Amino acid sequence: MAAATATFNARRNVTGHSREVAYSTVVFANNGDTLTVPGIKSVRTLDLTPTSNASYGFTISGNVITLVAGAGITFVGAVTGL
Repeated sequence: MAAATATFNARRNVTGHSREVAYSTVVFANNGDTLTVPGIKSVRTLDLTPTSNASYGFTISGNVITLVAGAGITFVGAVTGL
């Protein structure tokens, strides 16, 4: 498993105990690549939208998101958690 390449958006919000980290791009090169979300211990919502028409799936454990379907794919969006 390799780390996904992520480009942060300038926006990082904190509301109560909830934190949001926004990305301008997240590139998973291969199936099994992971994205570790900084500043979040537990992912609550995942709002990543693919930039191309592709099938995909994820598993989430704590603050680590793993691509489990498809080949390489690029996303934009945000992750919210505690």
